[in-house]
Amino acid sequence: MSAILLLHEALAPREPPESPAEGICCVLGTLEPCIDRSYAIKPSFTNLDLLRAPDSDHVSVRAWRVLTHSVPGAEGKKRDTFPLMQSSWVCDGKNVIYLNRQGVRSLVLDGVQADIWCGYVTTSYKKHGCLRTPMNRNDTQRWLFELEVVDCSDRAKVADWWERLRTTREAAVPRPVIETLDCSVHLMGKHLALWQQFEPWARSHYQSPLYRFLTYLLPSQDELNG
Repeated sequence: MSAILLLHEALAPREPPESPAEGICCVLGTLEPCIDRSYAIKPSFTNLDLLRAPDSDHVSVRAWRVLTHSVPGAEGKKRDTFPLMQSSWVCDGKNVIYLNRQGVRSLVLDGVQADIWCGYVTTSYKKHGCLRTPMNRNDTQRWLFELEVVDCSDRAKVADWWERLRTTREAAVPRPVIETLDCSVHLMGKHLALWQQFEPWARSHYQSPLYRFLTYLLPSQDELNG
């Protein structure tokens, strides 16, 4: 099963814009009721490698439903209107839960408790995570963070790395410094003992997907102040 199919199970049904006919879905590569591809895949779409049947002119009703999911009459920010593409989310086939950074942090640290699920985390609100998000079964804990799959299945490793990053952040070391390890002489002088312990460990990990993901989830200054 793909993330598209799991999301389809959780979303409310919606009538397609034309009567479906049997065809090959360009997204899933399956033979099933389809409509014209242009209803979901526009000519500007360039990631053809994400499609199972890129030469097909059809898209299944199921894939169309997910790729065009919107909230009718939503008010406020644009992300409220197309939440799957413009928000972070987690889905277990029964519900789709939209997440802020604190919500993602909680699920990453505690682990998602579901037999099958998928999750997407974005900071730019411009991508269709459903086309790339991996499925999780048998206690795997993999998230799509922007365009990169991050494996959080090693719970002891996640806990250890988080503790190192969290304590460094709570010592008033800014997130950009933790992310890049570009520390000024002044800041280093304020936290010399901490930095001498943290930097050698971080240097060997800071370019890894897990390090970047956990660094993104660190508390903001407002959270620390609050």
